[in-house]
Amino acid sequence: MITYNSQVLLFPDILLALVLFADTPTEKPAAKPAETPAPARTQTRLTTNAQRNENVAIWFIDTNAVKEANIRVGTTATAVAEPLAETHYFAAEHGRPASEALMLRPLSIPSSWHGEGFWSHQNSVVNARSFFQVGAVKPSHRNSYGGRLTGLLPRLGALTGTFSQGSIRGMVNGNVLVPLANERTPLATDPAVRAIVQRFLDAYPKELPNRLDFDPRALNTNSPQRINNIAGSLRLDTPINAKNKVLTTYSIDRQKIIAFQLVAGQNPDTEIHNHKARVTWQRSISAATQLQMGISYNRNRSALYSEPNAVGPRVRFGYSVEELGPDSSFPVNRATNTYRYGAALLHQAGRHQVTAGADLTRFQLNGIEANNIRGQFQFGNNFGRSSIENLRLGTPNMFEGAVGELSRGYRNWMMNGYVADKWKLHPRLQLYYGLRYTADTRPLEVQQRETIPYPTDANNFSPRVSLAWQAGKGWVVRAMYTTTFGQILPVTYQQIRNNPPSILYVMVPDPYLANPLRGLDLNSPTVRYSPTWLSSDLSTPYSHQYNTTIERKAFAGSMLRLSYIGSRTIKLLNTYTQNRAEPIAGMELTTGNIDQRRPDPRYYDTKRVVNGGIAYYDGGQVAWDLPLRKGLIFSTNYTFSKAIDEGNDFTATAANKDISNFRSQYQYDTLKDRKGLSNFDSTHAFAMNYAWDIPAYRSSAHWVRAATANWQVSGANMWKKGTPLTLFVGSDGPGFGNVDGGGADRPNLLDPTILGATIGHPDTAPIILSRNKFAYITPGQHAGTLGRGTMRKSSIWNWNASVARQFRFPNELTAQLRAEAFNLSNTPQFDEPQRNLSSPAFGKITNTLNDGRVFQVALRFVF
Repeated sequence: MITYNSQVLLFPDILLALVLFADTPTEKPAAKPAETPAPARTQTRLTTNAQRNENVAIWFIDTNAVKEANIRVGTTATAVAEPLAETHYFAAEHGRPASEALMLRPLSIPSSWHGEGFWSHQNSVVNARSFFQVGAVKPSHRNSYGGRLTGLLPRLGALTGTFSQGSIRGMVNGNVLVPLANERTPLATDPAVRAIVQRFLDAYPKELPNRLDFDPRALNTNSPQRINNIAGSLRLDTPINAKNKVLTTYSIDRQKIIAFQLVAGQNPDTEIHNHKARVTWQRSISAATQLQMGISYNRNRSALYSEPNAVGPRVRFGYSVEELGPDSSFPVNRATNTYRYGAALLHQAGRHQVTAGADLTRFQLNGIEANNIRGQFQFGNNFGRSSIENLRLGTPNMFEGAVGELSRGYRNWMMNGYVADKWKLHPRLQLYYGLRYTADTRPLEVQQRETIPYPTDANNFSPRVSLAWQAGKGWVVRAMYTTTFGQILPVTYQQIRNNPPSILYVMVPDPYLANPLRGLDLNSPTVRYSPTWLSSDLSTPYSHQYNTTIERKAFAGSMLRLSYIGSRTIKLLNTYTQNRAEPIAGMELTTGNIDQRRPDPRYYDTKRVVNGGIAYYDGGQVAWDLPLRKGLIFSTNYTFSKAIDEGNDFTATAANKDISNFRSQYQYDTLKDRKGLSNFDSTHAFAMNYAWDIPAYRSSAHWVRAATANWQVSGANMWKKGTPLTLFVGSDGPGFGNVDGGGADRPNLLDPTILGATIGHPDTAPIILSRNKFAYITPGQHAGTLGRGTMRKSSIWNWNASVARQFRFPNELTAQLRAEAFNLSNTPQFDEPQRNLSSPAFGKITNTLNDGRVFQVALRFVF
């Protein structure tokens, strides 16, 4: 599932600071009680997120981008007013958009040709330094431009075309932990090992640490980055005759990233190409009945690969210094094709508006990918030495890697059917009820290299109910309930490719660095490996979603809303890691005998993908919206909420990094160990958006009135409680962790007064997280006593603002010049502190998640 979508809207780079309000929510006047209250129309609000820091890499595949956004700014509480039966709403309460409808909706027919064009520019010359930056801001710039044209073609219908292109060039500033001057020479005596260690050390910048004020190994440095985006679309609405019309659209989005590398090979270079085509045929059978038939085709190509200077394998050091990448899930070379066919019937009969339909989706995935294709070395605090000493000696404590044939092709079908009725029970009471059915078939591998063990999931019935009641005296009550289903993503079920006979996934403790597979006979039928199994009863996750909203028109035409938003999400995907090493009487706990202490001698770790998690969400929201009044439009809301899960949330794929991120401390006490606050939980959230058309100055001088007319200021403010923080030991060596073959252990807590604390500033973080407040796991202890998500990261404060002037010219030509600022108050949002107790940097904050103040200028023409 590709989560990347290039923006084809106008002003794509300034959406973070531009107020684009749609029609303001309204309520039918009390003087017309015969009208049923319609669901509240959506208001397009100003996005309040700050421009993120470019040194925080985002991978636009699977759910990585969603995870990053959730962890950075928390969830966005959203009440769905009317759960349409033709749409999926999984995780909609967290702000995730509903699934795209198959059928296109007709656009208004233009009377003449109209269009617009835009250009925006951002230059580092006027930007502020980020919090940790050493020296002046290095040169960088962003440019974007594009346009839209719409009009009527004789005999063909209404045509709309859009185009946009953007580029980012210049330097990215960030912090990395690098070896000290006296740590940059190998200590290994074996020539082959020494050469590899030297190659690892040479991957770090030649610069020595320059931010000794917060860590002796911290280096603030810069690296070039190049990003190109291009997007375009065509839309044609063709009336065949009075009863028939055909709606057609095609779009293309392409992105290429030559990623920044503060350390050689840190991030993958990326190419993503998306194509989408849709055709809808509409036939008016009668004045009350309409038939729709549609087809769509989506193609997504994702290629993420190591840059030329990467050392080869992934090399990890327990966060003592920056790891050498890219991440172990790369390279990825994946192409997906999605074909969707469907039909729908809409019928109006008196007080009933009935919809019914069905669609069929054919999904294809082809590609080469697996976890740890390049292999991964782990250097930890082990053998009585630090991880950096072990690096210099060339003595890793673990090697993992996949060996074998990696190409696969998967195919499966998904079927949906639905029926719903919007019923006006009373002039002031409306009921929407419906039922959606979904069946997701078992994927098949076209080369028959493996068999997916779980069956077709064909018992997914989703009831849809909503109520809108005009209670009188300006009060409106809305309530909604639905059960909505997620999906077993391709990245999840394709984990089965890591199993024999095509692939062996090996985990070698205390390996020889120059040949980590030395001593392994990969062709032996008894060779040990690490399998990934899919549960035979695996099924799609589902969520019970419900909300209630009470709203009332207040003074000056404003609208006050009180909402409760809740959900219970069941059968979330999870990975149980078993067959870990256990303490055995008379055998010393060391990394060297991990394999001898595993219960099943045939395997290393065994990983089983299961429906192993539940998530809970409850939130209350107060919102106040002021429609356009005397040139001012204003919106604000406050949300109090809590999100809890059992280690996995709606973004969980049970694949790649999720396997290690959701790994429990002790294999026989999984559920007890995992329950805690969700990674995106943000107890308090406040947002405010506004736009004001400044009245012209009243003056007898015409030039004064002209100079002060047509100005607008707008802005968006956001404050949120920081998201949860979990601490780890960071080493599985003796004296640190439980020596079971994995480093997911948490420390023992000695000072409970820090529970719930916010670790929000570099000056106070090391004081709150001082080492004397924690202890390592004692020999034989299964797990540390510190819970999950027991502290919080830095709070989020952001203010985006803009000022614009509009110019009007003859022949309906207008132009707008806009100056914008991201993070106008230049307030840093600090990243989480170093979470690993065994790291020399433990408790220190070394990065920010947003840039310093950034200015941008934009120009727009409308004709």
